[in-house]
Amino acid sequence: MPLITRWSDIATAYPDGLTPAEEQLIAACQAGEECKLEDGKLPLKGPPSPTGDTGEDLQGPPSPTRAIRADLLRYLILGGCEECRVNGWGVQMEGAHVTGPLDLSFAQAKGVTGLPKCRFDRDITALQFRFELLNLSHSILSGLDLQGAVVNGSVFLRQIIANGKVDINGATIGGQLDCDGATFETFYAPALDAEGVRVTGSVFLRQVTARTTVDVRGAIIGGQLACDDARFNATEGAALAAQRLKVTEGLFWRGVSVANGRVGLDSAHVGDLVDDLDSWPPEGRLILDGFTYDRISGAFTDAHSRITWLERGTTWEDEFYPQPFTQLAKVLHEMGHEGDARKVLLHREKLLGRHARARALAEQGRFTRLKKRLAHPFRVFWDRALRYVAGYGYAPFRSIGWLVFLILLATFPANRAWKEGSFAPNSGPVLVSEDWQTLAKSEANPAAVWSGDALPAPMRALDPPPQLDNWRAEAPGRDWETFNRYAWAADLVIPIIDLGQTDAWAPSTTRQGWGKALYWLRWVFILAGWLVTALGAAAITGLIRRD
Repeated sequence: MPLITRWSDIATAYPDGLTPAEEQLIAACQAGEECKLEDGKLPLKGPPSPTGDTGEDLQGPPSPTRAIRADLLRYLILGGCEECRVNGWGVQMEGAHVTGPLDLSFAQAKGVTGLPKCRFDRDITALQFRFELLNLSHSILSGLDLQGAVVNGSVFLRQIIANGKVDINGATIGGQLDCDGATFETFYAPALDAEGVRVTGSVFLRQVTARTTVDVRGAIIGGQLACDDARFNATEGAALAAQRLKVTEGLFWRGVSVANGRVGLDSAHVGDLVDDLDSWPPEGRLILDGFTYDRISGAFTDAHSRITWLERGTTWEDEFYPQPFTQLAKVLHEMGHEGDARKVLLHREKLLGRHARARALAEQGRFTRLKKRLAHPFRVFWDRALRYVAGYGYAPFRSIGWLVFLILLATFPANRAWKEGSFAPNSGPVLVSEDWQTLAKSEANPAAVWSGDALPAPMRALDPPPQLDNWRAEAPGRDWETFNRYAWAADLVIPIIDLGQTDAWAPSTTRQGWGKALYWLRWVFILAGWLVTALGAAAITGLIRRD
């Protein structure tokens, strides 16, 4: 490519003279005006066919009224020279067909560089170039390399068609990066490489279509990252690589399609998260470990849907990463959704336990096979106890419900044992007393008769039998603790209270079946009561929480 730095170089470089389009562009630049070639629309690949066919597949040289050679365009973008000074805002041109590679590397533009609705046959290379503003909207690009470029204003790539890689790796943009509606057609390289880019304003990727990776790893964006209605269709690898991305405002992720490839947001941070569940790829193609955000805005916040979202991105290569659950719970708590936050943390602990058990069973050499088999049921039991009794510490009042359930469960055998006569006073002196011994030998339910709850057999034989109240006043155990099946069950189950019932009454193993069964069942109820009470107390005081 000839290097044009002076007006005299043009005659040497182009012995056949300038094209009408180039003459029009030079005149517009000198006058400080916009240059619109023909109708200003995007030019075809070649001149219209004599048959009237205007399809995009036409081949041939560009029309002279559209053709701009890249070396002349570079000369004008850099400001021209004394004999041909670019005035006004800079180069502003529409409808050009630019031929040859445009290399602007390590230089600086004079004014804005506005080249919308242009076709570029070869790559645009602008390594470490300094732009005031770059506008390539609605253009067709062979490739674009802006690595390390500095743009004081914005970069507009709206509705471009890029047949090659668009590389803005390490660029600094003082305004916004607008790629709305862009189509990235390359198959052999990242569609958009914006790794490490610094953008003061926002980055717009709305309605983009990318066949390979969109890479924004390590990018720092002062505004928002808007990806609404984007189509990420990478056939392999990452569809969106956003590790260590920093977005001051918000990530907009609605109506997005990720047909192939994965979305990696590991260690990324955004201000607001505005998304919908259907836009995220399924499990195995989403990485959320280390992803943080300050608030969920204009999106779903219910625990069920959010847990579904998290489960897609917290397991990678059979390894479970709990951080996304912790992050979501923190944000929901700060937003006032306390109930949903607890549900998220509870589900986190459930998955932690499940993966811990699976990992323990998969380990080799640490335990023998027998020890593994013995340890696994204990882990399962302990995890289930933490989960169902206290919600891993995030639902402590579940333990109250379990205590009520145990009390009601213990009430049934206690009531049956009392009615069949299988209870006795829990006192040695009473059991050897003459009154009790007499009733124990003659009555089917000596405890009820002794305490005054039932008439003795001789009184029941009278016609009519006397009033029970009269006997209750004379019964030998009238001053003993009255039996109450609910109070006895509560006294049995809850270890931290003493209602006096279990101290007063005990089931007998020498009588009928319910008494024998209750004698052994009471140990089960006592142990269960201790377990539930201990877990509930630990949950309330926060001892079994992990955060």
